[in-house]
Amino acid sequence: MRYSLIIFLCFCVVPSLFAATFTDVSQAAGVHQREVPIDENSGAWMGPGAAAVDYDNDGCWLDIFVIGDGGLPNALYHNNADGTFTDIADKAGIANTPNGRGCVWFDYNNDGWRDLYVTCDGPNFLFMNNGNGIFTDVSERAGIADEQHGTGAVVADYDHDGWLDIYVANWGRPASLLVFDPAPRINVLYRNKGDGTFEDVAQEAGVADDGIAWGAIFFDYDGDTWADLFVANDHGPDKLYRNKGDGTFEDVSEQSGIVTLIRGKPTGAMGLCVGDYDNDADLDLFVTNYDEDLLWRNNSDGTFTNVAEAVGVANVGVGWYASFIDFDNDGYRDLYVVNGDVDNSQKTNRNRLYHNTRDGKFVDRSDAFNTTVDAVARGATAGDFDNDGDVDFFIVNNTGNTLLLNDLDPAFHISKPVSQDNLTQVQRNLLPLRYAGDAASRRNQSKNQRIQVRLRGTESNRDGIGTRVAIKIGNHVQTQELICGTGFLGSDSLELEFGLAGADIDSITLTWPSGIVETYQFEYGLSGDALIFTEGEKEKFFVAVEPTGKQSTTWGKIKTAEVFQNYPNPFNPETWIPYKLNESSDVKISIYSPIGELVRTFNLGLQTQGEKKFHWDGKNANGESVASGIYFYQFEAGNTRNVRKMWLMK
Repeated sequence: MRYSLIIFLCFCVVPSLFAATFTDVSQAAGVHQREVPIDENSGAWMGPGAAAVDYDNDGCWLDIFVIGDGGLPNALYHNNADGTFTDIADKAGIANTPNGRGCVWFDYNNDGWRDLYVTCDGPNFLFMNNGNGIFTDVSERAGIADEQHGTGAVVADYDHDGWLDIYVANWGRPASLLVFDPAPRINVLYRNKGDGTFEDVAQEAGVADDGIAWGAIFFDYDGDTWADLFVANDHGPDKLYRNKGDGTFEDVSEQSGIVTLIRGKPTGAMGLCVGDYDNDADLDLFVTNYDEDLLWRNNSDGTFTNVAEAVGVANVGVGWYASFIDFDNDGYRDLYVVNGDVDNSQKTNRNRLYHNTRDGKFVDRSDAFNTTVDAVARGATAGDFDNDGDVDFFIVNNTGNTLLLNDLDPAFHISKPVSQDNLTQVQRNLLPLRYAGDAASRRNQSKNQRIQVRLRGTESNRDGIGTRVAIKIGNHVQTQELICGTGFLGSDSLELEFGLAGADIDSITLTWPSGIVETYQFEYGLSGDALIFTEGEKEKFFVAVEPTGKQSTTWGKIKTAEVFQNYPNPFNPETWIPYKLNESSDVKISIYSPIGELVRTFNLGLQTQGEKKFHWDGKNANGESVASGIYFYQFEAGNTRNVRKMWLMK
């Protein structure tokens, strides 16, 4: 089954900084839910997860799923689009998952409706979204009802076959802190077979980690389009597995610089998030811990350096959820960290909102913006819950949930329909145009704008999980990857949001898991000022089909060709790209800059099968030597299309 790719570019208004604060609307919104005491024997101290998604496709209004704990059932808060939510978990058939821990939304059958996976201390659950507000338990049929102690679940198409797979972290202790020598539990990698069933391939893939795992995260740390895997273990050692692109992973923890001792103490990793906080076109990793949080800066050469203390985010609380978000839409990723003590640890419970100061450092502004939520917190999720153009937070505490709406500037309402007469043809073709609404619209104007990207795949999985998106504004490039399963025991929304800081967009580049790279250039710039979107009854989308072309292989089938890492790497001024043809084929190699600009194309023509290598002299199409930096080479031969990263260092 093939699907069209929808690029959903939603220009929203953003408030200016320092005008107001975040506002706690939990009670008024109907999402507080804590009416019964915690059952101490249920393992509720571990905390429940939460995940945001538009599960019913009602027009970008994010709903919230919360794991029940301590005697509570699960909650599915349906967004009523009026500032309130209604819990419909029981009606939807997903209220009861005994001893629930974590959750994640993903479209496992590529039918356009997000399904729900729930981890438990006991059998896990997979609920299929029927598209009518009701879910069906398909756990046994799908073969994913693992009965260990599931915690974090993360999702990616690790083998590039167009179907989303699931990695489940399992915690090695029973639900008690009194067991000091726990038996290990083995993590599980469920490969999606594309027929509604899964198979555990963790052992064969090399990721059957047996630590005390709180969570994991899939992200492409080396920029080769293959989803790599980081596993967070309580008391270490944490693990980084590099995806080799052949269905297996390699443990690169040691050579990557990821260490398990900080100031002589083992790390007690809990939550994970990924983001390009320094806007250098690679993805950095933040890990919450029991003692001291870690920010692993990606050095772009396969190694990482912990810079948490140097940049001001070495949080000393008991950290759980974390997320890289741009709360003020200034084009730089900020960081929100949720804290909560364990077993009367007396460590601080204050949550932290770290503002990115644009010089590689952060300042804690949680008090100034009313985001501390001094409670014992665990899970959380981020997204634009009120559809007003900025990111909000939903936090799960042991005393009740907290919904913080981002109100950094009052709304400026639009009172009449917006004409499309002054739009350029490019804007009409690329952007989803909403019908203009009335004065009750929540859309507003302000200093900073945001662009929201929603992806639809054809060769790649339908939601485009694993796609890397780069927005170029002058010399400033923002890079994000769509990741499914972030924070702690849950996930943020599946829309990518980029702050524009009032500037025009020069280009948008999408690098899909299939290896296909697309760049949209805007000759005269594209700004949030060009469109003012108001709410209407329906949305219209421009449908852009992902270009025809096969990824490396459908898993298990013979590849036409394979391409390998260039050597030397880093290089100066020349390098060689080795590849192998399993049959005669036309070969094409394209070189791209970090922002997706085409540097040079080599049409090598029809070549016979065998091992080959290609020489690049480090020059562009005009014969000029290119500057130092990260470059990408796209290899095309027969049904193979793949992208890898290389580093020119002068």
